[in-house]
Amino acid sequence: MTPFIHCKKAEIPGNKGMPTLRAAVSHAPTGGLLLSLPRDTVFSSDIPVEVIFFDPILGITQCHCRLSAPVPSGDLRTYRCEVLETLSQQQRREDLKVSLFVPVEVTYNGSVWPATVNNISASGVLLTSVLSAKKGEHLAFQFSRTDTPVYLTARILRVDLRPPQKGKMTYGYGCRFINLRAQDEAMLRSYVFQEERRLYYPD
Repeated sequence: MTPFIHCKKAEIPGNKGMPTLRAAVSHAPTGGLLLSLPRDTVFSSDIPVEVIFFDPILGITQCHCRLSAPVPSGDLRTYRCEVLETLSQQQRREDLKVSLFVPVEVTYNGSVWPATVNNISASGVLLTSVLSAKKGEHLAFQFSRTDTPVYLTARILRVDLRPPQKGKMTYGYGCRFINLRAQDEAMLRSYVFQEERRLYYPD
């Protein structure tokens, strides 16, 4: 099976002070990876190339690859890309969470409460709020940092005390998402992936 089936972006690190090359990743109709690079870049199939794939499922994966059969088109040159060896792989997206400070409004038992998203992943969230809820109960909120706002419902897995806010008792809620639609999960994964990429590989 072709690797990185969900991947759309990759980079080839520059050597000896040369700039990093950004590549678009696609898949040949007959199978196999394709990398589209600026037309003035030329690679030999005899020399393996280091490629960093940014895959929303597999994570940031560094590989040695063979680039061959270049086809120029417009401003681009598209190579067939054969993965020869995986050098390193950072944390998988479903396990990764990014730290945030995003105010939201949480619906709980028919009432609306102010809360803050402290971290989020594709599978769960850490919320803080002055509302008092119990393990196993559900919290619902809209998360607007994705390309399209997503409406999320989360089951509370753990509750802990946090420093008071404005003299009121504050709670932390570690939650797992439930009834998560496939398209919403995909947007969350993409958001988490882009945030990690921004932190590890700032422009």
